Formats: sequence, C-alpha cells, structure tokens
Amino acid sequence: MNFGGPIDLTPFGSVLTSIGVVYWLLAAIAVVIALAQPKTTGGKAWATGIVLVVFGAMPVSGMWQQHKAHSRWKEAMALFEQRCKSAGERITRTVENVEGVVWMKWREPGPNLDDQFKLDDPYGQDCWGEGCLIELVRVTRGVQFSPEGAKQHQGAYAFVETIDPKDGRWYRYFGAMKLPPSWTAEGVAKLKREEGKDPPSFSYRVSFEREPIDKPTARYGITWDDISTREDREHWIAGGSLKAIDLSNNEVIAERRGYMVDRGQGAGRQGSFRSPWGFAAEVACPPKLDAGGKRTQVGFTARFANKVLQPIKRE
Repeated sequence: MNFGGPIDLTPFGSVLTSIGVVYWLLAAIAVVIALAQPKTTGGKAWATGIVLVVFGAMPVSGMWQQHKAHSRWKEAMALFEQRCKSAGERITRTVENVEGVVWMKWREPGPNLDDQFKLDDPYGQDCWGEGCLIELVRVTRGVQFSPEGAKQHQGAYAFVETIDPKDGRWYRYFGAMKLPPSWTAEGVAKLKREEGKDPPSFSYRVSFEREPIDKPTARYGITWDDISTREDREHWIAGGSLKAIDLSNNEVIAERRGYMVDRGQGAGRQGSFRSPWGFAAEVACPPKLDAGGKRTQVGFTARFANKVLQPIKRE
C-alpha cells in the first residue's frame, strides 16, 4: 500500500513549506549581516556562529521530531497491513426468506470522530442509536396508502426486535406509511364526506414506530464488537467485527472483520478541522463500498446483513 506522510495529510503540509522558505531567507540575510558588520575576523566568526546556532536549533529539533513521527507512522502502516491479513468476510451459510432479525447490541448516539481509545467500533459504525434499526427495516404497514412512497425506503426486514437499553424492555420496530399530524381525523373525515375520497398518496410519510413485545420471535441476530487492541489504538488503528448469529444455538454463521487506519496519526484533531476516524475510513480493509463499487459508509451494516440473512423478497 502507498501512504502519504502524516504531515502531508493535514493543512500544515503546504503552510510549513511556505514558512520554511521565509525562514531560510531570513537566516541567509542574518548570515550576510554577521559577515559584513563586525570589523574583525574573530567578530565575524562569533556573529556567524550565533546566527547558525539560533537559526539551526529549530530545524534540527523539528527534523528530530519529524523523524520520530515518521518512524511511528511507518510502524502504524506495518501494523495495519498485518491486521488486514485477518480482515474480510467469512460466511458459513446464508439464510433465505428472513422476515425479521434481532439487533443484539445498540450503538451509542452520535459518531466517534476523534476519541482514540474508545472501543466503539469506528470501522463498522454507520448508524447510531435507533437509527441502526431504521436502516434495517422496510415499510410494511399502510403500504396501500402510498405504494410509491413505501418503495423509497431501502430497509430490508419487515421488523427488527431489540432491547431498548433505556428501559431494558423488548420492542419490535417497523415502518409504516402515515399521514403527518397536520392531517387530523376531522380533516380526513371532512374530505371523505365532502369529496368522497381519501387523502392523496403524496400526503403520506414514512413513519418508523415500535411496539412492546414479551420476547423476540426472530431466529437470527446481528451484533457488532470492537476488536482493536491497545497497540492498535496507539497507532490510530480501529478494528471491528459484525456477526450474524443463529440464536437457536448461538452459532455464528457469518462474520465480517475489518480495520482502518488514520494516516495522519491523529494530526489536527485538537484544531477541530480534521476527524481522524473520518479520514481513517478512506484507508480500510475491506474497503467500504456501495453496490456500485464507490466508497461510502452509508448502509455498511445493512449490506452485509442482507447478504447473509436474505430478506423475504418484496412484491
């Protein structure tokens, strides 16, 4: 793999180049003055020596720091390539005509952009909180009111069952076509009475809802884990696992393992202009690609789930 250096991957790269030109121009001017002003040879030598020490100390220190950073960067790239040898998809078997699945482990709300050591699987994180459930479900209720509107949502399963971590209770999530709150029951009844018709299909909106259940009914579950080691995170490497599990016997029927690395090694995160984990997503194994082969994070979880636990085909 061919990687750029850590400084080159931040705005500091071009800025430091420009500063360097000015810096050495000033150093040259200072040397000329040191050679011209003193009257004696000894004075010229002392003045020139002082200029060289003053202007040379910073570059020497900078070169040493850059050398250490580059060495650290090379270590990170070597470790990343080693980790990639164990990355990829391992599918023991696939299942057809899956109606619903269990989402076994919730992701925290909001993305992890720059927390180096938080083990929340930045590699596989393409959704947060209830958003992960919405990514997996399709519209199954009220489809007759707006068939075209229902088709626009790309979820796959008729329902997703999960334990809400807020109250510890089981729920079934599903999608429905519903009228927005601006359509009151009185308004619908009036339209029906005066014009003899229902609200137009374009008035309906996709609504994602849930209902409490006593226990899950789906046989298969989906879960994720962060598989990064401390050494990985020290080198800005994040690893994640996504599994499909047969809950009848806890058999792992498929797993996707992947890694990503921030080539900038966390550079710029304190300046709030760069997300290390966001940039790391561009250097991942396996790469995060959509169905057309383009890089994307959207639907990263759902695509693997649908490949293994194949949903019932829509009509």
